[in-house]
Amino acid sequence: MVRSLAAPVDASGDGARAARRLVLPSHTLRYRLRRARERFGVDLDDPDTRLLITSAVRLSG
Repeated sequence: MVRSLAAPVDASGDGARAARRLVLPSHTLRYRLRRARERFGVDLDDPDTRLLITSAVRLSG
């Protein structure tokens, strides 16, 4: 899930490019992001959230 959240951040908000990097159909990535927002309140438009996600990906190796 962390990689699904980080991909759009790394792709500067380009969902299609993020989906290609994850080797997923773009509708699957949109679904994952929507579920993360619904279940966990993850807002990728928030700069603090983007920073936390980027840090989590780097720490996870």
